[in-house]
Amino acid sequence: MILNLNSQIIWVFVDLLILFVLMKKFLFGPITQMLDDRAQQVSDTLDQADKRLAEAEQQQTAHAAQLASAKQKAAQIIEDARARGQQEYDRLVAEAQTAVQRLDEQAARRRESERTQMLREAKKEITALVLLTTAKVSRQKLNSDTDRAMIDDFLREETEAAR
Repeated sequence: MILNLNSQIIWVFVDLLILFVLMKKFLFGPITQMLDDRAQQVSDTLDQADKRLAEAEQQQTAHAAQLASAKQKAAQIIEDARARGQQEYDRLVAEAQTAVQRLDEQAARRRESERTQMLREAKKEITALVLLTTAKVSRQKLNSDTDRAMIDDFLREETEAAR
């Protein structure tokens, strides 16, 4: 019996060994290969993700640099436009002041001319009134040529005295 048991044990061992070899060849081998392939795919995917992350960080850095450059250029453009606007404003103000000064001078000359003209006319009228009054007082009748000559002489004397 012991032999029987021993031979059965040996056959069980042999069966187990054959089963183990078959399982190793047909079950464990493909499963191990499949697990290795899956591990390789996961590793490759992680490597690709790391590459893409590095590329994304580089692109983000490049975009940040471009954005900073664009902001700087925009600020410079705004500052240049502000400076040009201020120069244009100053130029227009200077032109307006010059125009106002010119108009003031023209108005002053015009006022002086009109004042001088009014004084001449007033002197002529006063002279005519004085001559008319003098003629009435002296009861002498003057003719228009004599009146004109006296008025012109009077105005000439007044003009020379005013200078």
